[in-house]
Amino acid sequence: MRKIKEPDYHVKYPLKETAFVFRPEDLSPFKHAIVGITYPLSDYCINRTAWDKVDNFEYVVKGSGEILLGDSWHTVTAGDIFILRGGEEQHYRASRHDPWQKIWINYVSDYLPAVLDAYKIESGIYKAPDACQYFEQAFELSSSSYASASICHTLADYLHKIISAVSICGSRQILNDEYRIREALNSYVYKKADLGELAEDLHMSKSNVIRVFKKHYGITPYDYLLNIKMDNAKLLLSGTAMSVREIADRLHISDEHYFSTLFYKRVGMRPREYRDSIRRANQEHITENEK
Repeated sequence: MRKIKEPDYHVKYPLKETAFVFRPEDLSPFKHAIVGITYPLSDYCINRTAWDKVDNFEYVVKGSGEILLGDSWHTVTAGDIFILRGGEEQHYRASRHDPWQKIWINYVSDYLPAVLDAYKIESGIYKAPDACQYFEQAFELSSSSYASASICHTLADYLHKIISAVSICGSRQILNDEYRIREALNSYVYKKADLGELAEDLHMSKSNVIRVFKKHYGITPYDYLLNIKMDNAKLLLSGTAMSVREIADRLHISDEHYFSTLFYKRVGMRPREYRDSIRRANQEHITENEK
């Protein structure tokens, strides 16, 4: 356990900051992890390049600052948590008039990015009051005299709790239009596809929804929605006894034959063929295990 040294040129750490670095040599959830607290300083700023693989979790205790998401700066205030994913440029700064005090955890890990993906946690600002205590506990633990490896395992547990709290919190601030569109589309899996209604809910024009989404994800919103409907159809075909018609109705595709055609175009076989292939594969697996 040691205080942080001055990092590479592209990251500026002010003097009014306390941090603890962990570089465990034994089995650990992290390649390295840093836990710190930043005290109010008006010229505080951090700029990381996309080459950095650091996932960054920050809890604003008091004051305010700004983070750059996409092409826009967004204000964060006391009680906010912001998460910035590794492999993306990270830019954030304290307010000059009311600079923040914050507790932060950043790390490089082989498995935790996959956990963030599984919980659909992207870079952004979150409201998750239940998570704030884990930042405080992480800093208290890091400033103790425990062994580095022991701290890393407990720190990973705190991060899991933060991720869970952020994921289930209903008052998240969604800032990127492309993410807002994707989340709205996900909610239409078991509803009738209506891009006009979706655009109205998002307070965007239909044409803007299509443009923004296709620019970021490379496909149209309609194609994305059909893809996730077909993914759910595969799960229903392999994991339930629902008929093809019932599955089509569940996905709000009223015409069974149209559903079958859509499924064939994306999967390469008809729904009944797909179900039969899964059953054969399962039976062959059982037979093989019985030998």
